[in-house]
Amino acid sequence: IAFYTCGPTVYAPAHLGHARTYVCLDIVRRVLEHQYAQHRGGSSNSTMPSSPVPPPPLFVMNVTDVDDKILATAAARDETDSLSSPLALARHYEAAFWSDLDRLNVLRPHVVTRVTEHVETAILPYIQRLVDNGTAYCATSGDVYFDVRAFEDRTNARTRYGKLAPPVSATDFYSRLDQTAETVKRDPRDFVLWKRRKEGEALFWTAPVWGEGRPGWHIECSAMIQAVQEQFQQTHRFVVHAGGVDLQFPHHTNEIAQAEAHVLPDLDNVTDTTLPVQEWIPHWIHTGHVHIDGLKMSKSLKNFVSIEELLQDDNPSSLSSPADDFRLWCLGMSGSYRGPATYSRDAVSQSSHVREKLVRFLLDGERWLSQAG
Repeated sequence: IAFYTCGPTVYAPAHLGHARTYVCLDIVRRVLEHQYAQHRGGSSNSTMPSSPVPPPPLFVMNVTDVDDKILATAAARDETDSLSSPLALARHYEAAFWSDLDRLNVLRPHVVTRVTEHVETAILPYIQRLVDNGTAYCATSGDVYFDVRAFEDRTNARTRYGKLAPPVSATDFYSRLDQTAETVKRDPRDFVLWKRRKEGEALFWTAPVWGEGRPGWHIECSAMIQAVQEQFQQTHRFVVHAGGVDLQFPHHTNEIAQAEAHVLPDLDNVTDTTLPVQEWIPHWIHTGHVHIDGLKMSKSLKNFVSIEELLQDDNPSSLSSPADDFRLWCLGMSGSYRGPATYSRDAVSQSSHVREKLVRFLLDGERWLSQAG
């Protein structure tokens, strides 16, 4: 199997909302890898003939290193600042992100896909494919949009837009939009695939047809998953896609629509319209928000606690481990991974007390066994 996780947009330090997501998913990963090792060990010890053991699970994570927030943050810095370059800023915070995950004992992915490294080889061809089969269009603004109505028409009700979206978000929400407002979109649900370059933007690519610009957020993951799938098509298939619950709609909803549209034939090809649309990725995992002082912890609200702050050990001892305290909190003391969690120092302190009791029990047991032997 292959397992894809939506990674960070790297323009600021990672906070505990991110940390809980990646720690929870790391625990899921360790369970899967343990089960694989057990299965492989059992197969090798068996005297009965068996089918070949599949390859180990493949874990992939993306890094969004070009984005409105990255460009705005870099542009706001003094020109003499080394991080006034969008790419330099992204690389700086990406390095800090990996360092944070290492200190939290989160295993690194086998494959890392950066948006800037896939624009020309994967993302632009993916968008062109959607344009060719009639599920995307170039607007008068120069931006390229996904065409939701065309997608639903072309699939003849064999699938629909809005998978993973709450019903109100997929239908009623859009019907309540002001249809008289000026827009270049054909349908309020349409979303951007290629953003035309705005004056002064420092990071861009030149598309053969649409000119200077950069990818929209939603297209990035669909295209990079496709690129990795082609690379590992003989050994792996993506069956799990994970991320924070805030990505469920519209990000993951739009990913699914793009991926289902991508396999449709070109407009001039005749095909059997009664065949079902192939399911893209069957399993989705979404982790809940972390709240602090009654509000969702987020960079935009500036109410976050950074991972760096969490890992500062105020009371160092031989048994202290802020990273393990936080992992235990994520494992069960913060509630279900799918639900919201309220962070406080007291909550993590309780995890610390529980973990130290467990460690002392294990150390005492080890000592008793050595004395008995």
